[in-house]
Amino acid sequence: MSIGMDFAFQSNIAEWTKNLEDIYRRQIPFATAQALNDTVEDLRDYHRAVLPIVFDRPTRYTLNSLRVLKASTRRDLAAGIYFKESNRKGGHYLLPQVEGGARPHKPFERWLIQRGIMASNEYAVPASGLKLNAYGNVSAGVFTSILSQLFATSDAHQWETARSRKRAGPSRNRYFVPQPGSSLRRGIWRRKGKKAIEPVFVFVSAVTYQARYQFYEISAERARQWFPMNFERRLLAGIEDQRSYRLSQGMTAPASGWSMPR
Repeated sequence: MSIGMDFAFQSNIAEWTKNLEDIYRRQIPFATAQALNDTVEDLRDYHRAVLPIVFDRPTRYTLNSLRVLKASTRRDLAAGIYFKESNRKGGHYLLPQVEGGARPHKPFERWLIQRGIMASNEYAVPASGLKLNAYGNVSAGVFTSILSQLFATSDAHQWETARSRKRAGPSRNRYFVPQPGSSLRRGIWRRKGKKAIEPVFVFVSAVTYQARYQFYEISAERARQWFPMNFERRLLAGIEDQRSYRLSQGMTAPASGWSMPR
């Protein structure tokens, strides 16, 4: 499921342009398409500015995750703004932040579930021993090391062997999952040296988000404000182009006598 909104303003356009001369009325489909496209591009830029306010240090990937679907010039006069799908098996990762509810499993978690390391109703939540990067996320290298050492990766070349572990020496971080009945909390732990251990992920039964990003409300409100201005600008530009063309052909250009209703 993708997050997105479509916009169409045909009913308002009919009311706004009812007094136009027929020659200029032909500009309406073109002006409509151009104004819709201008509006969704304005929305994309606006959401890019909003995301760092709603979320703490969003990554470049998140800031660039919005896409627009543009209207054609003669048919299907509707445009939209959406978040790109992050994977084929689930909706976009920001969907729970928009609508609330449980988040989908991440690829890292799906591998753990497939290998039987984690139950299908569990989620892996960062623990105290995990160092996050500048964006507050887990680095790809940590994920790779954990999956490799737990034999959860799909790439057989990344699987560690007893010989490779011996070559790494005792100083290397070792990831492990406590055995059933252990006093350690269920999750993924890291052994540092010979004795020190610390949790890096804990397994929990549910991860639920409260809706905090008003994507739909922001998009609808701003579109209602920006589309009329974009439509007026595009229509007047089209009318002026038509007038200039008729004058260049030696034809009389009627006065439009039109402006956007206020």
